[in-house]
Parts: sequence; C-alpha cells; structure tokens
Amino acid sequence: MTTTGTPVAEQQDPPMHRSTRSRAAYRSTLLALRTELRRGIAPWTGACTAVMLAVPMVNKADTWQGDWGETQGYLHSVATLLAGPMVAAAACWAGARDYRRGTDELWRSTPLPRASRVLVAALPVVLWSVAGYLVVLAASLVATWPYTGGGSPFLSLAVVDAGVLVAMGLVGYAVGQRCRWRLAAPVLAVLLYLALGVPNYSESSAQYLDPAMQYMLTRSLPVWWFAPAMVAWTCGLALAALIAHAARRRILAVVPLVVAAAVAPLIVHTGSSLIRDDPAAGRLVCADGTPQLCLTAYDASLLPQVSEALSGLFGRLDGVPGAPARYVNQQPLDGTAEVWVPTPDIGWYVRRGRLQHPQDFARQVAYQVVNRDCPDPATKAEQAGSERLVSTDDAVRGWLAGPEPWRPVDAEKTPQQRRLETMPAPERRAWLGRFLATRTSCDPSEVPAL
Repeated sequence: MTTTGTPVAEQQDPPMHRSTRSRAAYRSTLLALRTELRRGIAPWTGACTAVMLAVPMVNKADTWQGDWGETQGYLHSVATLLAGPMVAAAACWAGARDYRRGTDELWRSTPLPRASRVLVAALPVVLWSVAGYLVVLAASLVATWPYTGGGSPFLSLAVVDAGVLVAMGLVGYAVGQRCRWRLAAPVLAVLLYLALGVPNYSESSAQYLDPAMQYMLTRSLPVWWFAPAMVAWTCGLALAALIAHAARRRILAVVPLVVAAAVAPLIVHTGSSLIRDDPAAGRLVCADGTPQLCLTAYDASLLPQVSEALSGLFGRLDGVPGAPARYVNQQPLDGTAEVWVPTPDIGWYVRRGRLQHPQDFARQVAYQVVNRDCPDPATKAEQAGSERLVSTDDAVRGWLAGPEPWRPVDAEKTPQQRRLETMPAPERRAWLGRFLATRTSCDPSEVPAL
C-alpha cells in the first residue's frame, strides 16, 4: 500500500531529530568505551604488556643502556616478537567474550551500530597495550640517557612498534569474533610468533615486510618515510581484516588493502637501505696530545677513559722512531702513520658509560700496531722464517700492551719477550724503530731479529 498526499520531506526524519539521534549515539559510544577501558581484560592487557617488555629489558640492561640504537632496537624485538602475539591473543579472547557469555543477541538489540560496537570492544585492548609499551619505552630512554654519547631516540621506530601492537590487536579481535574455539587465543599467539620470527632467518628482501624485522640501529638512522610506510603496511592489512568482518559495506576493506599493497613494493625494493648510516658515526672527535687519539662523535665522551687505558702503550712508544702518530676509530687508515682503534661496544667494552676491560682494550690496539696480513708459508724455509716472525710480533705486542693482570707474576715468558724487556731503554727504542719500519712487511729477512 502506498501512502499518498504526504510530501517526501515529511516522510523523513527532521534534521533536528537526526542530529539529536547522532549526538545520542555518539555519547552512548563514548560512555561504553569509557566503561570498557576501566574494566575487563583491557587494563590487564596493558599491565601484562608492560611487564612482558620490562622483564627482558631489565635483564639485558648491560647490552643496551648507553646507546639509543641498542635500546630501541632491543625494545623493538621484544615488543614485536613477544608483546605483539600476546596482545593479539588478548584481543582474540575479548572478541569471543559475547559468544562465551551468550550476549550476542543483547548487543544486537542496542541502538549502537555494529561498527561502533566493534570499536568499543576492540579499542580498549589496543589502547592499553600501546600505553604499556609507551611506559616501558619512556623508562628505557630515561635509563639510557645519562650514559649515551651521540645520536638521539628514534621516534619513527616507536611509531612503528605502536602500529604493530595496534595491528595485532585488530587482527586478534577479528579472529576472536569469527572463531568460536576456546583455544583460538593461544593458538593464534603461537602462529603469530612463528610468522613474525621465521622471516628473520630469510635472505630475501621480502623479509623487510616482517614488522618484527631485527634492525641494526647502532650508529644508524631509519629513512624519513620508514614509519609511514611500515604503519601503512601493518595497519592496512589489519584494518582490511577488521572492516571485512565488521562493516556493513565490506567492499570498503579494499581501501586499506590497496594502501598496504602500494607500500609493500617500496619496502621490498629498499630492503636493507631502510636503515642508513648516521653521518655522526663517520665524524671524528680527537683529544689533545701526542700521539693523537680520535673516536667518532658517538664515543667522544669516552676519550678520557680510552686515553687512560692506552697511556701505557703510548708511553712505551714514546721516542720510538716511526711510531704511529694517530690512533683512530675509522677505516680506511692513512698508511702506517695511523692505527685502528676498536669501537667501544656497548655491553662489552662499555657499560653504563664506563670503559670495561681496559687491559684487553689496550691489547687489541697493540695487536693493530703490528697487524701483518701474510699468506701461509709454502716451504719449510718459509715456515721457519714465519715462525720467527710470529714469535717476534707476539713479543712486541705483549710488551706494548703491558702486563696481563690475570696471568701469574712468575708465568713463563718466551725468550723474545725476556730479551725485549731486559734491553736498555735507548737500545730498545732503536730496535723498535727498525721493527716498526717493517710492520707491514711479510718478508722475515727484513724484520730485525730479537
């Protein structure tokens, strides 16, 4: 039956009624969201995320505290490989909550649209997990700040990590809504852990699509579009899955899917170039004095400690003709006038801003002072000469590095070491001058006998 005589405008709701109903629906959505944020599994998810991130960070503090790249690189690994699957499992459990309680029909009778109901249920888990991550991120940056040298925190990596947690939460909720199996949550966590971890062992450039890819961030910088591209990739796929599940017009899922597909070739093509060298890592800062000691801008704060560790070596070479004039933490070297100094790595040589194992550090530099790259001897005569050359080099390195604190005082020394130690100082300086003049030669006949 058709109604006649009534204008079309009168058959529709007046604009005021539509506006009032929209405001009421919006207010109802906010009230429901606020309630979900305060109760249920969402706050526990945030707490579990913070604990899951904090425990390994505290246990491995010696390996990252003092370097921005190491700090956020390790946090990125833990956040994506451990916290990500856990958040997905929590969201999956939250997605199946109404089915377990038998309240599906009750929710459908509410005036909230389906999309609003999904957001109210999915967002709390996502927001709390990101909040837990940000708490640990802030604590880690505060812990590393007093001991760091150069560089700065990576905002782009923090955005990528937060985007991964959001994507894991959205995917987990969609799976929970579709899968009614009670073990779906733990199984999903295990599958995501494998899916995120296995690509790290691949050699294909497609591995860079993995949001849990382990990046070498020490003395490096991500490209400027790193965060937008990775968030578009991970969140695009997650939004496509959620829209395909919850939206009335499922065709809209094509939009985020197209965005993700558009950035994927860019990420794959760029590959390892997503992380580039930091210019500060190639800039040298030198200390006053002779010989000159130079470290990169990242390690400039360690110059006094490294100078003290090498003071014994510098003193033993003082006055020796042809002694290296410069010790630098950079390759390539400028001929025989420069000696390479090893990088004070966080976790081994440096812990919380203090140089560890100074004797070993000096021994490494002494090895570089006499570092011959010679082929293996082919004949017995060459082998005999090579053995004499090696024993002479070892004696010089040992004397330059100084006594080893872990060796007994009465430990047996080689004849070459004893002769070098008992030489008068002027004679030893003259002999070392002749020796250093041949420190790049592989001909035993050119090296003075000891």
